[in-house]
Amino acid sequence: MYTSTRLSTRRGLLAGAAATLLAVTSVQSVAAQAAEPSASLSPATVHVDFGAREGHLPRSERLNNFGNVTAWPDQRAGDVKFLNRQGLHGDVYRIWLSSPNAPDRMNVFDTCDLKTQRCDLSKLDAYLTEASAVSDSVLINLNPTDFVEGKRPMKDLEPLLELIVRSVKAEYPRMKYVEAFNEPDWQFHGLQRKQGVPADKTTLQPGGLYRFYAPYYKAVDKINKGLRRADRIELGGPALSWMDPKWMKPFLDDYAADRDPRKRLDFLAYHAYLAWDDDYQTPAMYKGDLRVVAKQRETLLGWFKERRIHQRIPSYVTETGVYPGPAYDDTDPKKDYVRTAAGMATYSYYFANQPDTYMFNWCVRHRVEERKDQLVTRTPNGPRKDTFTPYGNMMLMQSKMKDGRVVAVADGPLEGDNGVYAMASKDRTGASLMVWNWQHVGDRGYRTTIDMSRMPSKLRNHPVRQLMYRVDQNTSNYFSDPAKAGLQLVDSKIVRPGRTHTTTVDLTPNAIYLIVLERA
Repeated sequence: MYTSTRLSTRRGLLAGAAATLLAVTSVQSVAAQAAEPSASLSPATVHVDFGAREGHLPRSERLNNFGNVTAWPDQRAGDVKFLNRQGLHGDVYRIWLSSPNAPDRMNVFDTCDLKTQRCDLSKLDAYLTEASAVSDSVLINLNPTDFVEGKRPMKDLEPLLELIVRSVKAEYPRMKYVEAFNEPDWQFHGLQRKQGVPADKTTLQPGGLYRFYAPYYKAVDKINKGLRRADRIELGGPALSWMDPKWMKPFLDDYAADRDPRKRLDFLAYHAYLAWDDDYQTPAMYKGDLRVVAKQRETLLGWFKERRIHQRIPSYVTETGVYPGPAYDDTDPKKDYVRTAAGMATYSYYFANQPDTYMFNWCVRHRVEERKDQLVTRTPNGPRKDTFTPYGNMMLMQSKMKDGRVVAVADGPLEGDNGVYAMASKDRTGASLMVWNWQHVGDRGYRTTIDMSRMPSKLRNHPVRQLMYRVDQNTSNYFSDPAKAGLQLVDSKIVRPGRTHTTTVDLTPNAIYLIVLERA
């Protein structure tokens, strides 16, 4: 994974055989688990060429978010231990140090004092400590709400940011990234437009955003001068609610025009849920067609080129989701949980195909919206310990993939963005393939033949254990069967592949398979 200083890809805490066993709760035959008769399934084919390398497999499961500091704090320490055991230790976790949903005593803009030059981080200590324990690096989001709203003088923003970032870095050295703003286009403009405020009367207009960003890079520059190169902080923003040209272009215009040698934009951040019309009255949900994100990097590169901005500034999609805010497809969320799992796999696919683009998952446990949860949180008896939702189980599948991406092409027809998707990988330990049927609210299923060619030499003509895991409406799904909420191993057998190997899976709507091949 590459950024201007390359995100850590330390493997030390990733799952070994013991962690794999923790996730497996039963072994059943594929046939016994089929949710529909094969006669109702359309044919599809996936072609995998293990001899055609495509670089490192993007690891979106290692880029994640905690909800804000008030989101299920009693569960967080146990969640960290569980995630680490399961092999979902992160490269980067994003956390919130100035969330509007947290009390003032948990907002660093209020707990750091310029007069005393001290920060009281005691109410945030557990949050920062747990984020540092679950990830190699921590990204802190700092949103200067009071300054944008004119409640505090601009002259205080730079020194206060310097005090905050310096204090956090000193006590929590895994803090590596600072993200400026959180959806400023919505918080200070779009929400007011939706309520009928004229565009020129909102708190902030697009051309006014960069003036609040400049104090961030000036503060970070001062701190970095006292740090070793390996420990220096990276800064990015503006974390727009979507990649809106009305906001992103003026921000980039002002960055390009800024002649201060201290300026820095180590990553460009935005979110992926939806787009708004000009008046912020009608959202266009990405879940209607996830292909909308497929060429975002290409668009950004065009904007960079027009402004002579360095082309390798990476894109950090720091929030990604099928259901923005309180959105849903079914009022009963049972089906939406599986839609989230398949939808997030599809987002991951589209972002993985774009260079210098890093998709963050959202989130471990959400404060109020259950369809975003990776761990089961909303039950009659409260949050469940050590229990993945279907979305969490999909991420667990991703963690079991091998490290080197290879070519995988699905031949099944797409109806819009609906249809069969695949990603495959290999390394010295074996081979792996994820294949899924993103249908959103559609109902088409596929009997999918998987043709594998140029099998890795270490697997050819040897006994190989073929493991199949599945997530669907009835499998690896707490909301269908709490006793089988863990990632279900639905088939395990010994095969002897030659140069090629073929297998077949039945993909019901939004079903996901992971196939792992390793020497027996």
